[in-house]
Order: sequence, then structure tokens, then C-alpha cells
Amino acid sequence: MQPSLHYRLAAAAFAPVFLSLSPLLLGTPQTVVLAQDRSGDSARFSFVVVGDTQDDGTTGGGINDNLWPAMAYDMNALNPAFALFCGDLVSGSGSIDTTVTQWEEWKVATSPLTATRYMVPGNHDMYGGAQTYSRWTQTFPWLPTGNSPSGEKGMSYWFDVGSTRIISVTTDLHTGGTAPDQKWLNGALASAAGMDHVFVFSHRPIQFSSAESTGGSGGEFWQSLLSHDASGYFSGHWHRYQPDRIGGGGLASPPGPYEVLVGTGGGWLGFEPIRPYQQVPGFLLVDVDGPRVTASFYGDADKDGQYDDVLDSFVMRDSIPEPRGLVAAYDFESGSADDVAPPPLGHGLDGAWRRQAEVALGLSGLFGLELDGKADHVEAGAIDDHVLSLNGDLTLGLFARYDSLATGVWDNPFLCYATSDYYNEDEETNYSYWLSLRADRYLLAHWEYGNGNNVNVTSTQPASVAEGESHHYAVTRDAVLGRVRFYVDGVQLGEPVFFHQLPTGGGRGMLYLGSDTPASQGSQAEFDGMLDDVRIYNRVLTPAEIDAIAVPLPQPGLLRIWSEGWESVTTSDWTYVNGVDGWSSETSGTAIGAWAGDGSWLAHRSGSYALQAAPSAGEAYSYTWKTLPVCYQAGRRYVFSVHYRRRGGTTGKNTVGIYLYKEGDSMGLASLGDGSLARSRRDEPGMPEEWHALHCAFTATDAEHGKAIIVQIHGDDTVVLDDLSLSLVERPTTAR
Repeated sequence: MQPSLHYRLAAAAFAPVFLSLSPLLLGTPQTVVLAQDRSGDSARFSFVVVGDTQDDGTTGGGINDNLWPAMAYDMNALNPAFALFCGDLVSGSGSIDTTVTQWEEWKVATSPLTATRYMVPGNHDMYGGAQTYSRWTQTFPWLPTGNSPSGEKGMSYWFDVGSTRIISVTTDLHTGGTAPDQKWLNGALASAAGMDHVFVFSHRPIQFSSAESTGGSGGEFWQSLLSHDASGYFSGHWHRYQPDRIGGGGLASPPGPYEVLVGTGGGWLGFEPIRPYQQVPGFLLVDVDGPRVTASFYGDADKDGQYDDVLDSFVMRDSIPEPRGLVAAYDFESGSADDVAPPPLGHGLDGAWRRQAEVALGLSGLFGLELDGKADHVEAGAIDDHVLSLNGDLTLGLFARYDSLATGVWDNPFLCYATSDYYNEDEETNYSYWLSLRADRYLLAHWEYGNGNNVNVTSTQPASVAEGESHHYAVTRDAVLGRVRFYVDGVQLGEPVFFHQLPTGGGRGMLYLGSDTPASQGSQAEFDGMLDDVRIYNRVLTPAEIDAIAVPLPQPGLLRIWSEGWESVTTSDWTYVNGVDGWSSETSGTAIGAWAGDGSWLAHRSGSYALQAAPSAGEAYSYTWKTLPVCYQAGRRYVFSVHYRRRGGTTGKNTVGIYLYKEGDSMGLASLGDGSLARSRRDEPGMPEEWHALHCAFTATDAEHGKAIIVQIHGDDTVVLDDLSLSLVERPTTAR
């Protein structure tokens, strides 16, 4: 089949590029001699990588003095053999003398590093014009020049570390971004034949196919890394951490190396749209142990000023076959959208409620995801969500009940992995997978390769399903045979369908359940109905395995679901908890608004209640409480869910919490974590307006009356919770 066009822009197909070399390009060998480790093994070593160490606009110089030299000391603690800097060492200037002065400052700021520093220039380093090339080699005389191509001395070069080659490639000239000197690169790659590893580093990323000059996955640059079996590519330029298993696009092609974008050395992190978990200062540690290469991204998770916390870790390369199985699973049984896939493949990529997506009586097991087709969905994104960008073998499976089907081609999505928050058509935002049910009951699988080129695969016959019915839907994608199979209730639907291109890129993506990416929400119909037991595998399940997961789990005795909107808040409500030690009217926030609905949130989802922390200075608390009409029964499990829409907030230092109390207990200081029955809290960074839900559960030990639930904001800037609503599920304690 030929790729068909999504409504998004499509790009031309790319063909693999096979490279030749000239022995004249091999150049002068450069070798780094490693000391043996304690075991006597010289094949094991590590190195650090970071890009974009320039000032972020707050320190007034060429380098970010808030991070350097502090980051150098944290690198030293890991004992790296050398350090790679992926360009934009400094902010740069149109005056070459000013740029050189900043380079000298950079040398001082990074001088605590005990490892040798290897650099490649970025666009900020090249602002000084044509003199930049000679001044670069004068300023950094230790960089290799003997094997550099003409005009790029000490900028493009290579050196060997044992059986590993490191290649620096220039992708920025004084005239702007550029493709590398491919003829020279081909020679450097070919002369490393037989070595254990080849790593390449530069400033410009490849995964930004429409924004950069490096050519994307179909370009000669990336194809040369694939054909020479490179172990990894490191880049910067974009101030974020973003690994991407870009792939090659062709059938049966190996997944290829990771590109790890690590432009997190100091440059400004305020570029919209912000992903707080990606736009953080830090650096990459690469550990080479024979054939195995692992990468770990270090940052400052505990905010102690040291970059010694591992935020993400993954295997870049290994001689052992990659593990295959369940990568992510969402069964909603805990009353949340948590990822329950077991490690090592499962990474706990929990989903967040968007709009008014909610948990209700499910299709498999106790709970499922209820959606109204009007932008309700679940979104899963985290610093390690790149593991869900599956561009090879794939199986998607889920239970679904639709209440209506819209007629658009891209309506009624079950799930997808992609994004569109910066570029609609770019390799980093590509769809790795998509599954939807069309209005004519045909199943549609979709993905993208290259610069937004689409592959659409449709079942050869419609599914025999109807409104209000629960069915299991599945699709498999075989990367070797180029074959898709669809299944309904464990039985293959129609004939296999064949394709010619696998997805590429997608490293910026996130998982969406029940919707397309945010840029398309509202213009297309989201899924209207229920999803349950969503499973994502990085292998092709057999027909027997598909049949096994198509059997719904039993429902372990749902007893009661109760829900209502929030009541009005009065002065007397506030005085009940005000005045507790540590609270005062000067530091508490303000409650505004009132519940305007009719008390039936599930039926109407109407009304508005706002809870606001608006400090005049320093930290503020805002809270409210309501009496619960609940008589708990011993041996039963109670799950409370507070749904709310959060808006405002810029500092990311805000917390929302819910706290449960029983009859006769004093309601203590909620911010200190009191809550005699249960409590749950979540940080609320300054993000665009979003819907969330907090879930709090406990098992009753004796017959007791419910007393109250407190909802509190604790923060240091203005944050408002709107449309608060509360639901309670009662079930046997044996239910998970």
C-alpha cells in the first residue's frame, strides 16, 4: 500500500543512502589512553555529555555562572574519562574579540573538570564571523586538528578511546547552520570499521527534521550513521533533554542508534511550550562496558544545588537482544490512570486526567476510563516517555464501549503516541502509532515517517460492533514483514494489510488515551464512551495471545458510586479550621465563588466553585472542607476522587492536597500531612490550564461515620482551582 495523507502536511519518501570513502580522508590518528579500572579491565570507561552552557540571560555573561563550575564538580564525582560539549559554549557576540573573551571565561568556569574537554562549536560560538575559525583553534589548542577537514580545524575531528571512536562534526558555520562535511565524515566512520563503538557529537539535532539543516532520518548524515552502525549521536541547540530512537524507516531495518539531545548545560529554559520534566539543567553520563552502553541523565531533583540525581536511564546499545513485552498498561483499577506495566519494561508512565475524564464502572475489572467525546482524555508524559515511542514491532490492545461515533476521518481515537506542540510536521513530533474506530466501523491504524509523511492502514472489513456494546480491539504491526493485523474480541478482523514504511522519530511525543494531540482537539471528535485495560507491547503478539488478553477481568462486587458537586463555602466553614497553630488570617489565601450546580456532577458536570491561594507576600494557604454523608463499613475499601481544573501559577512551587477525617477526629494542620483516614498530594507546576484528579483510598477497620474532606492549596503564587467536584467509590477490600 502507498502512504496516504493525513490532513497535516506530508513529505516525500526517503531512500537509504549507501556511502563510500576515500583512504585519503582517514587523517592522523588521535588516541586517548585509558588507565585500567580496579578489575584490570580497560574496556570499561565513562564520559559525560552536555550542550549549551551559555548564559540564560540572568547572569550577564557568556556562560551560565549559576551552573558552572558547580556542574563540573558533580561530573568529577562520576570519574569520567573525558567530556563532550555539544556547542553553544557561550552566548557569543558579533564581535569576535568579545566571543573570545567569553570563551576564556568558559575555560575558567569548566576548568575544575578533571577530564579532558572536547568541544564542537554551535551557532552562538560562530557569531564573530569568518575570524571565528582561527580564533577557535588559538583559544582551544588541545583539540585535535591533524584529522580535521579543511577549514574546520579543531571543530570537526575524531579520536579513539580503546576500541571506541569519538567523532566531532561541525553543523554550524559563520554563515549559519549546515550539513556536515559528509565526505570527510564517511571516511572517519569507515576507518572505524571493526571497532566496538562509534559515537558522534555535534550541535544541531537530526530529529528536528523541518527546523535544522541536518536532513532528518532520510538525510545522508543520519543514513551514514545507520549504515556504519554507530552507537549513538549527541546534540544540543534546543534547551531540553530528549532522547529519540529515530529509526531508519525501511522494513526489517535495525532500530538504529539513539540521538540524545542534551542542550541542558545552562541556556534559557523558558522556550514555549514548556515541558518541565525536559527543560531542566543537567548532563548525560555514558557508561561503556564492552558491548553494553548505558546512558543516565543527571539533574537536581532534590533542589539541593547539586546535579547528582539520576532522572532517566536507558540502554543505548547491547549485544544482548532487547527485552520484549508489555511496555505500558492502564487498567484504572486503583481509581487512577497509573501505568501498571511491571519493570523492567514498564516505567510507571502515569497518566494525568485532562478536562473531565473520570473513573467509572469498567468493562474489564472494576474501573474504566469514562470520556464524553468533548476533549476529555488522559495524557501520559514524563522524562522517560521516549520508551513509548515504538517505531518497530507493536501490539495495541484495549476494551472499548462507544456511545456515539463521529464521521470524520480522524474522529473516535482510542489512543495515539505523538505531539504537535511545537511543529505539526517534524520528525520529533511524528505519530509512532494511532488506533481509532471510524463511523463505518472500520479500524484505522496510522503512523508517520520522515517529515510528517503518513502511513494509514485500514481493516479490510468493518467490525460487527454497536453503540453501547463492550468489545476488545487490538492491532499488531510486524516490522519485518510489513504486516498489520486487526482483531476484535480476539478474532482477526478481515485480511492482513501490508505497508512499506515504518515510523521514524517521535521522541517529543506523549501518550493520549481517548483523543488526538492537543492541537487537534476540538476540531476533531474525541472518543465518546469508555476505554479500559489499555495495553502497549513492543512485540507482535500471537493470535493466541491476543485471544487471551481479549477476555475481560471479573468485576469484584461494586457496591456504590456516589458523586456530587461542591457546596458553597461560608465564613463559618473557614473559622472551623482557621486559627489552628501555624495558621493565621495574614498567611491564608482567599476562597471565592460558590457551587452553582444542582448537586449531580455525574449527570450535569456543571457549576463552578473556586478555591484560590493569592498571597500578598511569601507562602499562602487556601483550603475548604465539606462534611461527607458516609457511614463507613468495616472491611470495605473507599476511593475518594476530587476533580478540579487548575489555572494560574508560574513558580511551580504549589501543592494541592486532599485529607480525609472520620467522626470524632480533630482536623489538624493539613499542610503538615494530617488526615486520620488518608491523604494525597500532588505538585502543581505553573502550566497552562488543565484538568486533574486526586485520588485518596483507605480500608475501613470498623463501623464509623465520615466527617470531612479538606481540599487545600499551599503555594507562593496565585493558583485557582475551579469546578471542584467529589466522587466516592465503595467496594470490597479484596478488590485492588
